[in-house]
Amino acid sequence: MREGLWSWAVREYQKPAVADACLELQDQDGASVCELLWCAWLAQSDHAPNAQGLSEFRRFRRGLYLAIERLRGARRLLELDPLTRELGTRTRPLEIDTEALLLTQLEALPGEPLNGRRPLDCLHAIDAAIPSLAPSEATQRRYRQLMERLGAAEV
Repeated sequence: MREGLWSWAVREYQKPAVADACLELQDQDGASVCELLWCAWLAQSDHAPNAQGLSEFRRFRRGLYLAIERLRGARRLLELDPLTRELGTRTRPLEIDTEALLLTQLEALPGEPLNGRRPLDCLHAIDAAIPSLAPSEATQRRYRQLMERLGAAEV
């Protein structure tokens, strides 16, 4: 039985350089840390989202991901000012709870075996599902580095 996505993501995110790589992809390339971890989790069991899973993923992208993005933005803004820093700190648990909910929803999406495709194909499928996320060469390089750090074989 495969480990649940949330517990796997929490454990993997704590590994050296994984959080930094995820945040770099998030801040510089517009990637979602939750999506990156979901793809790596799927790839470790030789799976990728199928067409139905990608369709449902687009719905989450419009809802929960937007909520996470806005919570993160508000938290970061509040943390800049010493006067509101405490409010920003108190916002973080809500952001994490929302990420946990998103990962729970992503875990339940239907998938299919990779069947010889590379784990990076999972990320490319997600990028194709969200046309505004067409990855640059630098983004693809950072994707590969992250997948290697997460132990996804044959990226």
